[in-house]
Amino acid sequence: MMNNLLLAGASALVLANQALAQPASRPPVAEAPSPNDQPTVPPTSAPSFGSDGSGLDTLVPADNEATAPAPALAPTGNPVLDRLNALETRVRQLEARNAQLEQQAELNQDRLQTVETRSAKQSQWGWAPSTSDTAGNFTFKPRGVIDADFAHFDERRGGYDYNDGTGFRRARLGFEGTAFKWFNYRLEVDFAGNVVTLTDAYVQYSKIPKLLLTVGQHKAPFGLESNNSDNYNLFLERGMFTNAFGNAGAERRIGVSAAWAPRETINVAGGVFGDNESVGRSTATSVTNTPDESWGFNGRATWEPLFDSGRIIHLGVASYYRRSLKSGDTADAVRLTERPNIRIDNGNIADSGVITGVRDLTYAGAEAAAVFGPFTAFGEAGRLWAKRPTLGDAHFTGAYAALSYLLTGETRPFKSGNFDRVRPAHELGKDGLGAFEVAARYDWLDLAGTPVGARAGNRARSLTLGLNWYLNPYLKLMTNVIHFWGDNTPLDPVGNVTKGDVLATRLHLDF
Repeated sequence: MMNNLLLAGASALVLANQALAQPASRPPVAEAPSPNDQPTVPPTSAPSFGSDGSGLDTLVPADNEATAPAPALAPTGNPVLDRLNALETRVRQLEARNAQLEQQAELNQDRLQTVETRSAKQSQWGWAPSTSDTAGNFTFKPRGVIDADFAHFDERRGGYDYNDGTGFRRARLGFEGTAFKWFNYRLEVDFAGNVVTLTDAYVQYSKIPKLLLTVGQHKAPFGLESNNSDNYNLFLERGMFTNAFGNAGAERRIGVSAAWAPRETINVAGGVFGDNESVGRSTATSVTNTPDESWGFNGRATWEPLFDSGRIIHLGVASYYRRSLKSGDTADAVRLTERPNIRIDNGNIADSGVITGVRDLTYAGAEAAAVFGPFTAFGEAGRLWAKRPTLGDAHFTGAYAALSYLLTGETRPFKSGNFDRVRPAHELGKDGLGAFEVAARYDWLDLAGTPVGARAGNRARSLTLGLNWYLNPYLKLMTNVIHFWGDNTPLDPVGNVTKGDVLATRLHLDF
């Protein structure tokens, strides 16, 4: 009995004050981490990523490499104390093992999230699939544009019969992407009109901060509507002067250009360009001295003094200079033509005739736009000078002004000096009917100063009312009602005024 009492008393003393029960010569017990504390991982134990950056090649620490458990206490000779110390040591070992397992679980979760994220980046689907490597240095994406048009004409005055009908304004297919991280590329061809033409074929270098270098066939800097993507324009066709003057010295051409953006609101672009790849060489066997390829310089600068969410003011200027001009097989010549804001019929309401003896062309233009919530106003004006040293110079002018209002409340965005994509707040088939927009434009092209007598006094004007239905950001239905008229147009053999109306629609899809 006495032995049992002594043993119980010794156990109580140990539980009440363990420090008094242990011999003074015993080494101190290492403090174990609390179960609520997060294990501290030294930098060297963080997962090291392999060459692909995935982190999947990282080795999980072995059991003996985990957080070191508390060392066993030295025997005291007292079986009760030794038993209690052994249990305490085991508890601390289990706590250390639990901390290691929690660390491994967190690491495995991070790996799983990395794999899921990279898988999502490597293959994404929209209207067309896109893919990239794990590091994002190489990307590939198909691209295309389909514009299916219908037009009905009502001619009220003039000697030309415009034809109703349908047609593909654009049927483009190509691809674009990134290579070696710093190079962008694009290749695109157009199959509209049963003719295959090359539109874009270029490579860009983007590593230099705030500077983009482009080599190949691409849009030469010119003006707001011209340099704006055809996918984002408000009307079926751009302004008449934009097309007529742009065809003479801008649009897509083979060349080298640089675009500099020191700030988000400032963009400056310029380059030297030859002809478009679709411009054919002479096939006339009787012509012994056919003209060479034309060449020139193009530049454009834009600035947004106000650039805020839903509040934008945009200003810009553009210019080009072009030499070695030709019209067909006629050297030192130029011809300016344009149709009345529709492409279903090829009848030109504006035509300068072939102007000969032209040494060079010089263009200067200005642009402005304002966006306030759903309201947008924009316009351009430009003048083209034809230098003819021995025959007398000529000049031509053009302008347009446009307004639009998004009835469903969206605002038209701006990016890099151009309009950007309208994204409906409520898309058709998802949570609404899409976005609706009404628009109006007055368009004017003056070729009255042409030295070609048969076309002297030629002017063209049009008034367009538009309704755009954006089903989603990439699909829209456009409707234009166009009233056009012109003086001494090539459509009327007696040189009187030509007038007409057209109802035109377009189903647009880009991807």
